Amino acid sequence: MYALSDVRKVFGNDAPALDGVSLTVGRGEHVAFIGPSGAGKTTLFRLLNLTLRPTAGVLLIDGVDVAALDGAGLRRARRRIGTIYQQHNLVGRLRVVHNVLAGNLGRWSLSTAVASLMRPRAADAARALEQVGIPEKLWARTDELSGGQQQRVAIARVLLQDPDVILADEPVSSVDPSLALTIVTLLRDLSHQSRKTLLVNLHSVELALGYFPRIVGVREGRIAFDLAPDEVTPELLGALYAGHSDATRQLDRIHDGIGSYGTACRPLPGFSK
Repeated sequence: MYALSDVRKVFGNDAPALDGVSLTVGRGEHVAFIGPSGAGKTTLFRLLNLTLRPTAGVLLIDGVDVAALDGAGLRRARRRIGTIYQQHNLVGRLRVVHNVLAGNLGRWSLSTAVASLMRPRAADAARALEQVGIPEKLWARTDELSGGQQQRVAIARVLLQDPDVILADEPVSSVDPSLALTIVTLLRDLSHQSRKTLLVNLHSVELALGYFPRIVGVREGRIAFDLAPDEVTPELLGALYAGHSDATRQLDRIHDGIGSYGTACRPLPGFSK
């Protein structure tokens, strides 16, 4: 699905946000990206959803070099990628039905989009909301929903878009642990059922190790490791989060086998404090 070779991204005169990133992701894979704040994970996702282009290096999507795409080709490629953001990116004053139907905007004409505001195709939105477990919220004002419900609306919008790839950038950082587990499980299960590629940025090492078959660690704009969860050692995690304040707390939870997400956390073999 994706192939990155020696990708570099620089903003102005700043130090590189990404440097020397080489990575491949196969169709249908589920991958969790972890690393400290400021590591470059969000910049990487903005490259993968084609809102940014590399400063140097090569980014391929299904074997096509993104740098070679013209405007129309870029728009077609972007329609194949659905992004779920930490801040939801919903219009609060609109009804849920309208926010879900926004998943169609990439393929609708302007006149169809305007007409949908007056007479929304509610059946399509209702089916997507049924999949995420909140069909009763179809006609609710979006800003009256809880944070977890708004994240489900954002997921329903992506389901209606029906992309080949779902990118979720810190989708659970603003909800409590029980809802975080529910949302991650929902994303994973829906992507599995529809055979979509799922890439998720996660603040929680615990969730990444417990629910994804491939873990990519990112630090200072580089790939630190790319491993199965049972190959991610305490030493690797310690180096990944070295110097960051939340590292000790996260690693202690994993060491103790105490999960914050409604289930026991897998202790890391060989971990000693």
